[in-house]
Parts: sequence; C-alpha cells; structure tokens
Amino acid sequence: MPQMLLHLAEKNKVDLPYKTLEEVESAYQFKDLEEFVNLYVQGTEVIKSAEDFYLLTLSYLKKCQQQNIIHTEVFCDIRTYTDRGLPPEMVLDGIEAGFKQAAKEWGISGGMIPSFIRHLGPEKAAEDWQFYQHHTERFLAMGLAAIEVGYPASMFKEIFTQVTKTGLPTVAHAGEEGSADYIWSAIHDAKVSRIDHGIRSLDDPELVAYLQQSQIPLTVCPCSNVSLHVFEHMNQHVIKQMLALGLNVTINSDDPAHFGAYLSENMMAVQQHCGITDDELLRMTHNAIDASFADNDRKGTMHGMLDSYEQTTS
Repeated sequence: MPQMLLHLAEKNKVDLPYKTLEEVESAYQFKDLEEFVNLYVQGTEVIKSAEDFYLLTLSYLKKCQQQNIIHTEVFCDIRTYTDRGLPPEMVLDGIEAGFKQAAKEWGISGGMIPSFIRHLGPEKAAEDWQFYQHHTERFLAMGLAAIEVGYPASMFKEIFTQVTKTGLPTVAHAGEEGSADYIWSAIHDAKVSRIDHGIRSLDDPELVAYLQQSQIPLTVCPCSNVSLHVFEHMNQHVIKQMLALGLNVTINSDDPAHFGAYLSENMMAVQQHCGITDDELLRMTHNAIDASFADNDRKGTMHGMLDSYEQTTS
C-alpha cells in the first residue's frame, strides 16, 4: 500500500526515491516480473521491526475485511530481511500478531506461507530452511516464489524433499512467465499440492490432461498477469478457457497493494473483460475454499456461508 510505504519510511527514517503518493503509484508500473521483484525489494527497506510487520499485516487484513474476505493465505520470506541483518523472528512474530488481531476483531482466518526466493538459488534456500524447520507449526505451507524463468523447482528438489518429510504442504509459483515445463517441475520436484498461477498449462495438452485428472488447484491472479505483461490486455486472459477445460481454477490477488488490485478488483476485471459469469465466480470461490489450508470445520463454515449467499441471490 503506497500510503503504508510512505508512513513506514517516515517512521523509520528511510530515504526513498519518491516523496509523494503519486510518485509511488507511478513507480509501480512494471514491464515484467523481474522489474516488479526489484521494486518490491526496494519497498521492503522501510520495514525494520515486528511492529512494522504487524501494522502492515493488519492494514492488509483490514482491506480484506472491507472486501468480505474471511480467509486469506499470505506469502512472506525472511531472506529479504536477514540479508540486511534483521532477525528472522520479526517476520513471523509481526505477521502472526496481525492475524491474531484480525481474527479477534473481524473473524478472519488464515496465516502465512513462507517462500524460498528462487533467484537466490538453492544454497540460500537451504540456509532459510535451517530456520523455517523449527517453526513449521506456525505455517500453512512452504512456497517457492520470485523470478521464475531460469529457476525451476528442480533446483530445489532436495530442500522440498526435506520439507515434505515434516508433513508441511508445498506450493510453488509456476507457469506465469515460465513455460509449462516449470509446472511439471513443481509437480514432480516440489510435490506441490497447489500451483500458483499455472496459466501456461494450456500450452501442453498432456499437462492439461494431467490437471483435469488430478484437479490440482491453480491460483490464477489475472490483474497481476496483465500488470506484468504476461497478457497485454485482460480480454486476452485464458481464465475462461481454463474453466471450460475443467481445470480446478481459483481466483486470487497477487501482491495486491503493488498491483492495485485486491480480490474484488480481480473478480470484476474478469467479469468485465473475460466473460466470466456469476456462476463461474461462485464456482471458483468454492474451489478456493477447498484449495485452502483451512481445517475441515472452517472449510465447512465457509462453504455454508457461500451456499447461503447463493440462495439469497438466486
């Protein structure tokens, strides 16, 4: 959130190359994933403490409450901060405190999915796992994120083998800018239970057949795909085709503060430009509940709430 970026910069006396809200918003016009990652990392330099993470998390969860989101699963990492000499515990403590407050105030459930930063390589990921492995009870899953091309999940196979031995689920960003081979690698090498993005799956008929049969969830993030020029316009997005093929599609936001599109904005965009119907939005929301790492009781509650909504609008 641009406002929070400026607030934390002032609070922690961090000099930024932009001074106004308009300058921040202008800076976040990305040409590709790599440019986004670089600017994202620059923005994290204003975070200095667990309190900052608490404020940031609570601000995001307040936005969720405003959009009637009752469960959310957020990605995070420690490497961005430990490389600056900050303690890894501050990331977990701050985010966890934000979720506890949001659960108390607004009934929002969810939690965090720490991710290995793939473009830093498996050695750094192994170092991070040395810390993460002692905190697995605090996580929903372990992920693989950041610059995709050149860094398939196969590079991290040994680490993900260690992760899965703990019983922790795994997810991976795959098939956004990378080819369908990156999705196969996430499936075979990281043993993922969920694919983040997955839009390149349509390039490989064999992969489409596998996803139809396995029903591995695909967390599609339409607005970020357009912002990163994976598609030049939303009307080119393949989400409608993915649904028509029977793939297990969910609709999500990806770094919503940076791309200016939270869940509601993503839903409205695909309805306006991709021909997605109300029934298809409801279907993807049911898919998202099933694909979440919430426990069965929470999933049942969320399905029940959605069923009640459907009845009132039918």
